[in-house]
Amino acid sequence: MVKNNYLELPDIAELKKQFFHSLNLGTGRAMLLMKAYPQLDFSRELIAASVRNLANDAQSEGSRADYLYPMIRRAKNRALIEKEVLQKLKKKKSDVSDLNQLCDLALHFYQDGNLHARDIFLERFEKSFEDGYELCGNERIMKMDGLQGLFKLAEKIGKLPEEEWAWYEYRWDIDEFQDANPALDVFKEFESAAKENPYIQNYFKLISSIKPFKRTRRKMPPYTVTDVEGLINRPSRRVGFNRDRTLRMKQQEIVAVARNFLDEKDKLRKFRYLRFFYATRFPFDYAPLLKIASSKKNHQNVAVNNAVLALSHFSGADIRALALKKMQGERIPCEYLHLLVSNYRAGDAEMLVEIIGRAKNFDEVHLLVQGIIAIFKANPVADSKAPLETMYHNMNCGIHRRDLVELLNDNQVLSDEILEELPYDSDEGVRKLCRKIKRQRSSAAAVMN
Repeated sequence: MVKNNYLELPDIAELKKQFFHSLNLGTGRAMLLMKAYPQLDFSRELIAASVRNLANDAQSEGSRADYLYPMIRRAKNRALIEKEVLQKLKKKKSDVSDLNQLCDLALHFYQDGNLHARDIFLERFEKSFEDGYELCGNERIMKMDGLQGLFKLAEKIGKLPEEEWAWYEYRWDIDEFQDANPALDVFKEFESAAKENPYIQNYFKLISSIKPFKRTRRKMPPYTVTDVEGLINRPSRRVGFNRDRTLRMKQQEIVAVARNFLDEKDKLRKFRYLRFFYATRFPFDYAPLLKIASSKKNHQNVAVNNAVLALSHFSGADIRALALKKMQGERIPCEYLHLLVSNYRAGDAEMLVEIIGRAKNFDEVHLLVQGIIAIFKANPVADSKAPLETMYHNMNCGIHRRDLVELLNDNQVLSDEILEELPYDSDEGVRKLCRKIKRQRSSAAAVMN
Protein backbone atom coordinates (compact mmCIF):
# COMPACT_ATOMS: atom_id res chain seq x y z
CA MET A 1 0.00 0.00 0.00
CA VAL A 2 1.29 3.50 -0.81
CA LYS A 3 2.32 5.48 2.23
CA ASN A 4 0.08 8.20 3.66
CA ASN A 5 2.38 11.03 2.61
CA TYR A 6 1.44 10.27 -1.02
CA LEU A 7 -2.28 10.18 -0.25
CA GLU A 8 -2.21 13.53 1.53
CA LEU A 9 -0.75 15.38 -1.48
CA PRO A 10 -3.55 17.45 -2.98
CA ASP A 11 -1.56 18.94 -5.85
CA ILE A 12 -2.07 16.98 -9.08
CA ALA A 13 0.86 18.75 -10.75
CA GLU A 14 3.10 17.68 -7.88
CA LEU A 15 1.89 14.07 -8.14
CA LYS A 16 2.65 14.02 -11.85
CA LYS A 17 6.08 15.49 -11.15
CA GLN A 18 6.76 12.70 -8.64
CA PHE A 19 5.49 10.15 -11.14
CA PHE A 20 7.75 11.34 -13.95
CA HIS A 21 10.72 11.58 -11.61
CA SER A 22 10.21 7.93 -10.74
CA LEU A 23 9.97 7.06 -14.45
CA ASN A 24 13.26 8.86 -15.01
CA LEU A 25 14.87 6.84 -12.24
CA GLY A 26 13.19 3.56 -13.18
CA THR A 27 11.89 2.97 -9.66
CA GLY A 28 8.63 1.32 -8.65
CA ARG A 29 7.17 4.41 -7.01
CA ALA A 30 5.49 5.28 -10.33
CA MET A 31 3.43 2.08 -10.22
CA LEU A 32 2.48 2.70 -6.59
CA LEU A 33 1.27 6.18 -7.49
CA MET A 34 -0.86 4.76 -10.32
CA LYS A 35 -2.42 2.29 -7.91
CA ALA A 36 -3.06 4.96 -5.29
CA TYR A 37 -4.52 7.47 -7.77
CA PRO A 38 -6.38 5.49 -10.45
CA GLN A 39 -8.41 8.60 -11.32
CA LEU A 40 -5.33 10.50 -12.56
CA ASP A 41 -4.16 10.43 -16.18
CA PHE A 42 -0.41 9.83 -16.41
CA SER A 43 -0.49 9.22 -20.17
CA ARG A 44 1.75 12.11 -21.19
CA GLU A 45 4.42 11.11 -18.70
CA LEU A 46 4.29 7.48 -19.88
CA ILE A 47 4.57 8.57 -23.53
CA ALA A 48 7.66 10.66 -22.74
CA ALA A 49 9.29 7.71 -20.93
CA SER A 50 8.33 5.26 -23.67
CA VAL A 51 9.63 7.07 -26.74
CA ARG A 52 13.03 7.69 -25.15
CA ASN A 53 14.98 5.29 -22.97
CA LEU A 54 15.67 7.34 -19.84
CA ALA A 55 18.27 5.01 -18.30
CA ASN A 56 21.66 6.49 -17.46
CA ASP A 57 23.41 3.89 -19.64
CA ALA A 58 20.71 2.48 -21.87
CA GLN A 59 23.15 0.24 -23.72
CA SER A 60 24.12 -1.55 -20.50
CA GLU A 61 20.70 -1.54 -18.85
CA GLY A 62 18.70 -2.41 -21.96
CA SER A 63 15.10 -1.61 -22.78
CA ARG A 64 12.67 -0.48 -20.08
CA ALA A 65 9.67 -1.81 -21.98
CA ASP A 66 8.93 -4.56 -19.44
CA TYR A 67 8.91 -1.89 -16.72
CA LEU A 68 6.68 0.53 -18.63
CA TYR A 69 4.14 -1.82 -20.16
CA PRO A 70 2.31 -2.82 -16.93
CA MET A 71 1.77 0.90 -16.29
CA ILE A 72 0.65 1.50 -19.87
CA ARG A 73 -1.94 -1.27 -19.49
CA ARG A 74 -3.21 0.42 -16.33
CA ALA A 75 -3.25 3.96 -17.80
CA LYS A 76 -6.52 5.84 -18.25
CA ASN A 77 -5.70 6.64 -21.90
CA ARG A 78 -3.93 3.50 -22.99
CA ALA A 79 -5.05 3.84 -26.62
CA LEU A 80 -3.41 7.27 -26.89
CA ILE A 81 -0.13 5.95 -25.47
CA GLU A 82 -0.02 3.02 -27.90
CA LYS A 83 -0.81 5.31 -30.83
CA GLU A 84 1.93 7.80 -29.91
CA VAL A 85 4.52 5.07 -29.31
CA LEU A 86 3.78 3.38 -32.64
CA GLN A 87 3.90 6.67 -34.50
CA LYS A 88 7.29 7.38 -32.97
CA LEU A 89 8.52 3.92 -33.98
CA LYS A 90 7.32 4.48 -37.52
CA LYS A 91 9.33 7.72 -37.84
CA LYS A 92 12.38 6.98 -35.69
CA LYS A 93 15.49 6.70 -37.84
CA SER A 94 18.31 6.02 -35.41
CA ASP A 95 19.43 5.63 -31.77
CA VAL A 96 19.53 1.91 -31.03
CA SER A 97 18.53 2.26 -27.36
CA ASP A 98 15.33 4.17 -28.11
CA LEU A 99 14.53 1.90 -31.06
CA ASN A 100 14.96 -1.27 -29.01
CA GLN A 101 12.53 0.06 -26.40
CA LEU A 102 9.99 1.13 -29.02
CA CYS A 103 10.21 -2.27 -30.73
CA ASP A 104 9.81 -4.08 -27.41
CA LEU A 105 6.71 -2.03 -26.63
CA ALA A 106 5.28 -2.75 -30.09
CA LEU A 107 5.80 -6.45 -29.40
CA HIS A 108 3.96 -6.09 -26.07
CA PHE A 109 1.09 -4.30 -27.80
CA TYR A 110 0.86 -7.00 -30.48
CA GLN A 111 1.02 -9.87 -28.01
CA ASP A 112 -1.78 -8.19 -26.06
CA GLY A 113 -4.06 -8.04 -29.08
CA ASN A 114 -3.11 -4.85 -30.95
CA LEU A 115 -2.67 -6.26 -34.47
CA HIS A 116 -1.96 -2.78 -35.85
CA ALA A 117 1.26 -2.79 -33.80
CA ARG A 118 2.62 -5.58 -36.00
CA ASP A 119 1.86 -3.61 -39.16
CA ILE A 120 3.68 -0.53 -37.85
CA PHE A 121 6.58 -2.63 -36.61
CA LEU A 122 7.00 -4.34 -40.00
CA GLU A 123 6.69 -1.03 -41.81
CA ARG A 124 9.56 0.38 -39.74
CA PHE A 125 11.60 -2.82 -40.08
CA GLU A 126 11.35 -2.58 -43.87
CA LYS A 127 12.81 0.94 -43.73
CA SER A 128 16.01 -0.41 -42.15
CA PHE A 129 19.15 0.67 -44.05
CA GLU A 130 17.15 3.09 -46.20
CA ASP A 131 17.74 6.86 -46.14
CA GLY A 132 19.61 6.79 -42.82
CA TYR A 133 17.25 4.38 -41.05
CA GLU A 134 18.99 2.09 -38.58
CA LEU A 135 18.20 -1.63 -38.40
CA CYS A 136 15.75 -2.34 -35.60
CA GLY A 137 13.72 -5.21 -34.25
CA ASN A 138 16.03 -8.10 -35.10
CA GLU A 139 15.00 -10.03 -31.97
CA ARG A 140 11.34 -8.97 -31.99
CA ILE A 141 10.64 -9.93 -35.60
CA MET A 142 11.36 -13.57 -34.76
CA LYS A 143 9.00 -13.37 -31.79
CA MET A 144 6.29 -11.84 -33.98
CA ASP A 145 6.68 -13.90 -37.14
CA GLY A 146 8.67 -16.93 -36.07
CA LEU A 147 10.69 -18.61 -38.83
CA GLN A 148 9.39 -16.19 -41.46
CA GLY A 149 10.64 -13.35 -39.28
CA LEU A 150 14.08 -14.94 -39.25
CA PHE A 151 14.03 -15.11 -43.06
CA LYS A 152 12.99 -11.44 -43.28
CA LEU A 153 15.93 -10.49 -41.08
CA ALA A 154 18.32 -12.64 -43.12
CA GLU A 155 17.12 -11.18 -46.41
CA LYS A 156 17.40 -7.62 -45.11
CA ILE A 157 21.02 -8.13 -44.01
CA GLY A 158 21.90 -10.25 -47.04
CA LYS A 159 21.07 -7.35 -49.35
CA LEU A 160 23.85 -5.25 -47.82
CA PRO A 161 27.32 -5.09 -49.40
CA GLU A 162 29.36 -8.12 -48.33
CA GLU A 163 31.80 -6.04 -46.31
CA GLU A 164 28.93 -4.93 -44.05
CA TRP A 165 27.46 -8.35 -43.28
CA ALA A 166 29.71 -9.03 -40.29
CA TRP A 167 28.35 -5.94 -38.50
CA TYR A 168 24.96 -7.70 -38.31
CA GLU A 169 26.05 -11.20 -37.34
CA TYR A 170 23.42 -12.19 -34.78
CA ARG A 171 24.29 -15.83 -34.31
CA TRP A 172 23.19 -15.66 -30.67
CA ASP A 173 19.69 -14.65 -31.77
CA ILE A 174 19.49 -17.70 -34.05
CA ASP A 175 20.64 -20.02 -31.27
CA GLU A 176 18.14 -18.52 -28.82
CA PHE A 177 15.39 -18.93 -31.43
CA GLN A 178 16.36 -22.59 -31.81
CA ASP A 179 16.27 -23.09 -28.04
CA ALA A 180 12.80 -21.51 -27.92
CA ASN A 181 11.57 -23.73 -30.79
CA PRO A 182 13.01 -27.22 -30.16
CA ALA A 183 10.52 -28.85 -32.55
CA LEU A 184 12.14 -26.97 -35.46
CA ASP A 185 15.49 -27.70 -37.06
CA VAL A 186 16.21 -24.02 -37.61
CA PHE A 187 19.43 -24.44 -39.58
CA LYS A 188 17.86 -27.04 -41.86
CA GLU A 189 14.94 -24.68 -42.56
CA PHE A 190 17.40 -21.83 -43.03
CA GLU A 191 19.45 -23.85 -45.52
CA SER A 192 16.33 -24.75 -47.48
CA ALA A 193 15.20 -21.12 -47.70
CA ALA A 194 18.72 -20.08 -48.74
CA LYS A 195 18.46 -22.23 -51.88
CA GLU A 196 15.49 -20.18 -53.04
CA ASN A 197 16.72 -16.72 -52.09
CA PRO A 198 20.28 -15.43 -52.76
CA TYR A 199 20.04 -12.78 -50.03
CA ILE A 200 19.07 -15.34 -47.40
CA GLN A 201 21.91 -17.47 -48.73
CA ASN A 202 24.34 -14.61 -48.09
CA TYR A 203 23.30 -14.36 -44.47
CA PHE A 204 23.15 -18.14 -44.01
CA LYS A 205 26.75 -18.35 -45.22
CA LEU A 206 27.78 -15.78 -42.63
CA ILE A 207 25.89 -17.41 -39.75
CA SER A 208 27.18 -20.89 -40.64
CA SER A 209 30.76 -19.69 -40.35
CA ILE A 210 30.23 -18.54 -36.74
CA LYS A 211 30.56 -21.02 -33.90
CA PRO A 212 27.79 -20.98 -31.29
CA PHE A 213 28.67 -18.87 -28.28
CA LYS A 214 29.45 -20.89 -25.17
CA ARG A 215 30.01 -19.40 -21.75
CA THR A 216 33.16 -20.74 -20.15
CA ARG A 217 34.41 -20.07 -16.68
CA ARG A 218 38.13 -20.49 -16.53
CA LYS A 219 39.97 -19.39 -13.44
CA MET A 220 42.84 -17.22 -14.57
CA PRO A 221 46.21 -17.65 -12.86
CA PRO A 222 47.59 -14.91 -10.62
CA TYR A 223 49.55 -12.17 -12.35
CA THR A 224 53.30 -12.39 -12.53
CA VAL A 225 55.54 -9.33 -12.47
CA THR A 226 56.01 -9.90 -16.21
CA ASP A 227 52.21 -9.87 -16.73
CA VAL A 228 51.90 -6.59 -14.85
CA GLU A 229 54.70 -5.01 -16.89
CA GLY A 230 52.98 -6.19 -20.06
CA LEU A 231 49.79 -4.36 -19.08
CA ILE A 232 51.73 -1.26 -18.06
CA ASN A 233 53.42 -1.25 -21.49
CA ARG A 234 50.16 -1.30 -23.46
CA PRO A 235 49.70 1.77 -25.67
CA SER A 236 46.26 2.67 -24.28
CA ARG A 237 46.15 5.51 -21.75
CA ARG A 238 44.06 3.53 -19.28
CA VAL A 239 44.85 0.15 -17.77
CA GLY A 240 42.90 -2.15 -15.45
CA PHE A 241 43.81 -5.13 -13.33
CA ASN A 242 41.68 -8.09 -12.31
CA ARG A 243 41.36 -7.91 -8.53
CA ASP A 244 41.17 -11.67 -8.03
CA ARG A 245 44.33 -12.33 -10.06
CA THR A 246 46.10 -9.52 -8.24
CA LEU A 247 45.15 -10.68 -4.75
CA ARG A 248 46.46 -14.19 -5.49
CA MET A 249 49.95 -12.90 -6.30
CA LYS A 250 52.84 -13.71 -3.99
CA GLN A 251 53.76 -10.87 -1.67
CA GLN A 252 57.33 -10.71 -2.96
CA GLU A 253 55.97 -10.15 -6.48
CA ILE A 254 53.70 -7.32 -5.28
CA VAL A 255 56.75 -5.78 -3.61
CA ALA A 256 58.69 -6.11 -6.88
CA VAL A 257 55.93 -4.27 -8.75
CA ALA A 258 55.96 -1.55 -6.07
CA ARG A 259 59.70 -1.10 -6.47
CA ASN A 260 59.25 -0.82 -10.24
CA PHE A 261 56.64 1.87 -9.61
CA LEU A 262 58.96 3.85 -7.34
CA ASP A 263 61.81 3.59 -9.84
CA GLU A 264 59.69 4.54 -12.86
CA LYS A 265 60.54 7.91 -14.43
CA ASP A 266 57.96 8.02 -17.22
CA LYS A 267 54.89 9.82 -15.84
CA LEU A 268 52.28 7.99 -17.90
CA ARG A 269 53.66 4.56 -17.03
CA LYS A 270 53.97 5.58 -13.38
CA PHE A 271 50.32 6.55 -13.22
CA ARG A 272 49.29 3.23 -14.74
CA TYR A 273 50.94 1.39 -11.86
CA LEU A 274 48.53 3.13 -9.51
CA ARG A 275 45.62 1.10 -10.89
CA PHE A 276 47.47 -2.03 -9.79
CA PHE A 277 47.61 -0.65 -6.25
CA TYR A 278 43.86 -0.13 -6.28
CA ALA A 279 43.47 -3.86 -6.88
CA THR A 280 45.89 -4.66 -4.05
CA ARG A 281 47.42 -2.61 -1.24
CA PHE A 282 50.66 -0.74 -1.87
CA PRO A 283 53.21 -2.58 0.36
CA PHE A 284 55.21 0.50 1.47
CA ASP A 285 54.46 3.84 3.11
CA TYR A 286 51.68 5.68 1.26
CA ALA A 287 53.53 9.04 1.09
CA PRO A 288 54.30 8.84 -2.67
CA LEU A 289 50.64 8.03 -3.37
CA LEU A 290 49.45 10.97 -1.27
CA LYS A 291 51.83 13.31 -3.09
CA ILE A 292 50.23 12.43 -6.44
CA ALA A 293 46.69 12.54 -5.01
CA SER A 294 47.37 16.04 -3.66
CA SER A 295 48.58 17.38 -7.00
CA LYS A 296 46.55 19.31 -9.53
CA LYS A 297 44.00 17.22 -11.44
CA ASN A 298 44.92 16.35 -14.99
CA HIS A 299 42.13 14.57 -16.84
CA GLN A 300 44.53 13.53 -19.60
CA ASN A 301 46.50 11.12 -17.42
CA VAL A 302 43.94 10.60 -14.59
CA ALA A 303 46.89 10.51 -12.19
CA VAL A 304 44.98 11.98 -9.24
CA ASN A 305 42.07 9.58 -9.63
CA ASN A 306 44.40 6.55 -9.77
CA ALA A 307 46.32 7.73 -6.70
CA VAL A 308 43.10 8.29 -4.75
CA LEU A 309 41.95 4.76 -5.58
CA ALA A 310 45.29 3.37 -4.41
CA LEU A 311 44.97 5.39 -1.17
CA SER A 312 41.55 3.87 -0.43
CA HIS A 313 43.36 1.03 1.36
CA PHE A 314 45.03 3.39 3.85
CA SER A 315 43.89 5.37 6.86
CA GLY A 316 45.71 8.45 8.08
CA ALA A 317 45.02 11.93 9.38
CA ASP A 318 46.71 13.49 6.35
CA ILE A 319 44.58 11.43 3.96
CA ARG A 320 41.39 12.46 5.76
CA ALA A 321 42.52 16.10 5.78
CA LEU A 322 42.97 15.97 2.01
CA ALA A 323 39.54 14.38 1.65
CA LEU A 324 37.81 17.10 3.69
CA LYS A 325 39.66 19.85 1.83
CA LYS A 326 38.52 18.49 -1.53
CA MET A 327 34.95 17.86 -0.32
CA GLN A 328 34.69 21.52 0.61
CA GLY A 329 36.58 22.94 -2.36
CA GLU A 330 35.06 21.02 -5.27
CA ARG A 331 31.39 21.09 -6.23
CA ILE A 332 31.37 17.45 -7.43
CA PRO A 333 34.40 15.86 -5.71
CA CYS A 334 33.81 12.42 -7.22
CA GLU A 335 37.54 11.64 -7.59
CA TYR A 336 38.13 12.14 -3.86
CA LEU A 337 35.29 10.16 -2.26
CA HIS A 338 37.45 7.02 -2.14
CA LEU A 339 39.75 8.79 0.34
CA LEU A 340 37.00 8.21 2.93
CA VAL A 341 36.79 4.45 2.35
CA SER A 342 39.35 3.81 5.11
CA ASN A 343 38.92 7.21 6.77
CA TYR A 344 35.17 7.45 7.37
CA ARG A 345 33.98 8.84 10.68
CA ALA A 346 30.60 9.10 12.35
CA GLY A 347 28.88 12.23 11.11
CA ASP A 348 30.35 12.11 7.60
CA ALA A 349 26.97 10.94 6.29
CA GLU A 350 25.57 14.44 6.63
CA MET A 351 28.42 15.82 4.51
CA LEU A 352 27.85 13.15 1.85
CA VAL A 353 24.14 13.96 1.63
CA GLU A 354 25.04 17.60 1.12
CA ILE A 355 27.53 16.67 -1.63
CA ILE A 356 24.93 14.59 -3.46
CA GLY A 357 22.59 17.55 -3.20
CA ARG A 358 25.05 19.69 -5.19
CA ALA A 359 24.47 17.60 -8.31
CA LYS A 360 22.45 19.45 -10.95
CA ASN A 361 21.51 16.47 -13.13
CA PHE A 362 21.46 12.69 -13.28
CA ASP A 363 24.93 12.51 -14.83
CA GLU A 364 26.46 14.41 -11.92
CA VAL A 365 24.68 12.18 -9.41
CA HIS A 366 25.99 9.14 -11.24
CA LEU A 367 29.56 10.45 -10.97
CA LEU A 368 29.26 10.15 -7.18
CA VAL A 369 27.69 6.72 -6.87
CA GLN A 370 30.80 4.52 -7.06
CA GLY A 371 32.48 6.45 -4.28
CA ILE A 372 29.37 6.38 -2.07
CA ILE A 373 29.00 2.63 -2.57
CA ALA A 374 32.70 2.00 -1.85
CA ILE A 375 32.51 4.03 1.39
CA PHE A 376 29.55 2.11 2.80
CA LYS A 377 30.73 -1.30 1.66
CA ALA A 378 33.78 -0.69 3.81
CA ASN A 379 31.77 0.99 6.59
CA PRO A 380 28.49 -0.88 7.26
CA VAL A 381 27.12 1.73 9.64
CA ALA A 382 23.59 2.79 10.52
CA ASP A 383 24.12 6.38 9.36
CA SER A 384 24.64 5.06 5.82
CA LYS A 385 20.84 5.22 5.48
CA ALA A 386 20.56 8.90 4.53
CA PRO A 387 23.30 9.00 1.83
CA LEU A 388 22.24 5.69 0.29
CA GLU A 389 18.58 6.71 0.22
CA THR A 390 19.50 10.09 -1.26
CA MET A 391 21.36 8.30 -4.06
CA TYR A 392 18.43 5.91 -4.55
CA HIS A 393 15.94 8.76 -4.93
CA ASN A 394 18.10 10.80 -7.33
CA MET A 395 19.97 8.39 -9.62
CA ASN A 396 18.67 6.88 -12.86
CA CYS A 397 21.05 3.91 -13.06
CA GLY A 398 19.36 0.58 -12.36
CA ILE A 399 22.65 -1.31 -12.17
CA HIS A 400 24.00 0.82 -9.33
CA ARG A 401 20.55 0.98 -7.71
CA ARG A 402 20.91 -2.76 -7.18
CA ASP A 403 24.11 -2.09 -5.18
CA LEU A 404 22.42 0.65 -3.17
CA VAL A 405 19.49 -1.59 -2.20
CA GLU A 406 21.84 -4.40 -1.28
CA LEU A 407 23.85 -2.08 0.96
CA LEU A 408 20.74 -0.66 2.61
CA ASN A 409 19.63 -4.20 3.37
CA ASP A 410 23.05 -5.43 4.53
CA ASN A 411 23.40 -2.40 6.79
CA GLN A 412 19.89 -3.11 8.16
CA VAL A 413 18.51 0.28 7.15
CA LEU A 414 16.31 -0.68 4.17
CA SER A 415 12.95 1.03 4.73
CA ASP A 416 9.58 -0.60 4.17
CA GLU A 417 8.77 2.29 1.81
CA ILE A 418 11.60 1.42 -0.57
CA LEU A 419 11.02 -2.31 -0.23
CA GLU A 420 7.41 -1.75 -1.32
CA GLU A 421 8.63 -0.18 -4.58
CA LEU A 422 11.18 -2.82 -5.54
CA PRO A 423 8.87 -5.41 -7.19
CA TYR A 424 8.07 -2.80 -9.88
CA ASP A 425 11.65 -1.61 -10.50
CA SER A 426 12.99 -1.31 -14.06
CA ASP A 427 16.03 -3.44 -13.23
CA GLU A 428 15.58 -7.21 -13.18
CA GLY A 429 18.44 -7.54 -10.71
CA VAL A 430 16.67 -5.21 -8.27
CA ARG A 431 13.45 -7.21 -8.60
CA LYS A 432 15.34 -10.45 -8.02
CA LEU A 433 17.09 -8.95 -4.99
CA CYS A 434 13.71 -7.84 -3.64
CA ARG A 435 12.41 -11.41 -3.75
CA LYS A 436 15.53 -12.60 -1.92
CA ILE A 437 15.15 -9.95 0.79
CA LYS A 438 11.49 -10.80 1.31
CA ARG A 439 12.33 -14.51 1.64
CA GLN A 440 15.03 -13.66 4.19
CA ARG A 441 12.63 -11.52 6.20
CA SER A 442 9.93 -14.18 6.09
CA SER A 443 12.40 -16.83 7.31
CA ALA A 444 13.61 -14.55 10.11
CA ALA A 445 10.03 -13.80 11.16
CA ALA A 446 9.21 -17.52 11.19
CA VAL A 447 12.19 -18.22 13.44
CA MET A 448 11.14 -15.43 15.82
CA ASN A 449 7.65 -16.89 16.04
